[in-house]
Amino acid sequence: MISLNQSEFKNLKRTLNKNNITCPTFVYSILDGYIQGTVYVDSSSQKSVLIGTKSGIYFVGGEVDNLDFNNFLFELYRYKKNNKSRFTLFSSSSKWKCAIMSQLKEEIKQRRRFSFNYNFDKEIDKTILQSSEYSIKKINAEIIKNSLEFNEVYYKEYWGSTLNFLKNGFGFSILHNERVISECSSIFSSQEFAEIDIFTHKDYRGKGLANIIATSFIEYCLKNSIVPKWDCDVTNESSINLAGKLGFVEPVEYSIFV
Repeated sequence: MISLNQSEFKNLKRTLNKNNITCPTFVYSILDGYIQGTVYVDSSSQKSVLIGTKSGIYFVGGEVDNLDFNNFLFELYRYKKNNKSRFTLFSSSSKWKCAIMSQLKEEIKQRRRFSFNYNFDKEIDKTILQSSEYSIKKINAEIIKNSLEFNEVYYKEYWGSTLNFLKNGFGFSILHNERVISECSSIFSSQEFAEIDIFTHKDYRGKGLANIIATSFIEYCLKNSIVPKWDCDVTNESSINLAGKLGFVEPVEYSIFV
């Protein structure tokens, strides 16, 4: 088992792309140096890979028939769980899904997810806020301080710090009389991708605010040559419907394990 240095991340990124291994956005966040993380490979050939964030979100990909690598993965999972630490595992293929379920069985729970592609041919919906009491602002330190959902605790967990998010991430918020009521933020982003996380205060739902703020996020992505990403649970009908309205299509199912 080899732990890669950050100087080796670019080569691994090229290997993943060459082998057509589809990865979640947080993998690219780590490999591009936007957030801190750990990267393990089976050997110098890099046929099997495990990539994890400091917050305990992991991705496993590549070949599944490496016994030493697999044992390392499953032992790490058990160690984290025994210490009550987060360990959320994204699998890259049906083969990995079968290997994980076969080894961990009742120890682990599977969740089915969708990953959507963005339809770049879709015309952007120009719906605007209907009252001067509402305004849209790019997320900054002040908005983070006043946010109920995407606050300093949130950004520390996923970005390491608020400062790092403000440097490498982005997002937008809707304010009503200066109160933060709806937000769309990059839970993870990289040089190429930005994964959407969205929240609207319960008192303001059903007004189309999520559509408006997500559109601002998508417009920013397109202007900066970033691909917006949308993932959700397969049972989350409201998220799936919103994704469709925003131009996300062709959902691909994958599994995560907790």
